[in-house]
Amino acid sequence: EDLDMALLRRRVDAVSRGEAGARLFDLDPMVPGQRLVLPAPAAFVDVCRAATNAEGVLCMFGRQGLRINSHGVEVEVESIGDADARGGAEVALRAGRLCRAFESGAEEGSRWLGRQARVRWVAIDGAEAVEGATESLGPVTEAATAELLASLGPLVEEWISLLRSTSRERSPGQLDAVLDDLGPLPGESRPNARALWVAGLINPLPALGVALEVRPAALMAATADERIRVAEFGLRDSIQRLRSPGPPF
Repeated sequence: EDLDMALLRRRVDAVSRGEAGARLFDLDPMVPGQRLVLPAPAAFVDVCRAATNAEGVLCMFGRQGLRINSHGVEVEVESIGDADARGGAEVALRAGRLCRAFESGAEEGSRWLGRQARVRWVAIDGAEAVEGATESLGPVTEAATAELLASLGPLVEEWISLLRSTSRERSPGQLDAVLDDLGPLPGESRPNARALWVAGLINPLPALGVALEVRPAALMAATADERIRVAEFGLRDSIQRLRSPGPPF
C-alpha cells in the first residue's frame, strides 16, 4: 500500500509539472495540425490500437542522424483501416500538442515499435491554453521580426497561387486537403503558431517536394524570432523554386 501511494504521489507530481510518459516515434517530423496517413506493419498497428484502448500517449519526433529532435508533437490515432493478411493496415495520425522530450530510452528493436520517453507539454504562444502545459514558446523580441511576421501572409498567398498555376500537386486536391488539415493561417498575435503553420504548409504530408525541410528547425528554434526567420526563409526559397522552370531540386 505504501508503494502504491508513493507511485500515485509521483504521478500526481509529474502531472503538476506538465510531464507525461509517452511512446516516442521518429517516423516523420510533424507540426500541430498535420495529418499523416501511412501503410503500417502489424507491430505499429498493435501499438496504435493499444494506445487508443488504454488512452496512452503517442508522440512523433523527427531525427537528425541518430539524434532524436528535442521537440515534437503528440499524435492522435484518427483511424486504423482493415488489416491485411500480415496484420498491417493503413493508419491515420493527427498532430496535436507540442511537446519537448527530456528523457528517452533506446529504440526497442524497430522504428515501428518506438521507444519509451518522458515529455513536457509546451504552449505554442503564451496566451494559448494547452492542457498540461508548463512551458511556452517565447514572444517576438526583435523589431525587425515584426516585419517578417507581417510578410508571411502575402508570401503564403503567392506560394499557394504558384503551386496551383504550376501544377505541382502530387495528387488532385492535395493542397486543399493540406489547408483543411492546418486550418486558417494564425494571426500576427500568434507568431510561433504562424511560423509553424507555414512550415507545415510548405512541408506537407505527403511531401510536395518543392521546399527545403524546415519543420525540425522551426520546432526546435530557440526563440520566436528565429522560428519566424526559418519559416520566412523556407517560404521565399520555395517561391523561387516554383518560379524556376524544371524540377525544384
